[in-house]
Amino acid sequence: MTAGHHKRDYSKGGKTDIDELTLACDCCHAMVKDGPGGWKTRTAPDGTEYAGRTEWIPPPHIDPEQKPRINHRHHPKELLDRARRKAHARREADAQARREQPKRHAGRGSEGVDGNDEVP
Repeated sequence: MTAGHHKRDYSKGGKTDIDELTLACDCCHAMVKDGPGGWKTRTAPDGTEYAGRTEWIPPPHIDPEQKPRINHRHHPKELLDRARRKAHARREADAQARREQPKRHAGRGSEGVDGNDEVP
């Protein structure tokens, strides 16, 4: 259930060419509007991770910095890939922390039978 969303509002000269449209669910599409409470959209610039995709810019009351973001909700593969990368990074960090922990030295009684450090 999607709606065709003009990246640049049709009433402001936006074109209906396929490369000027993006898909948005009805709920998200309804949140894009002029005024202080509306979301804005733009195309992610070249050189960014998601170049060419639609970036959603929240209104100031949601994000005072109005940081553009990609809506991954309708791209489950991206969500899964990101979750896998985060889990892998966490496992690697945990393994590195374990490797860096000081080795516990064996206490008395670990010497060889004759009292030296060599085990026969």
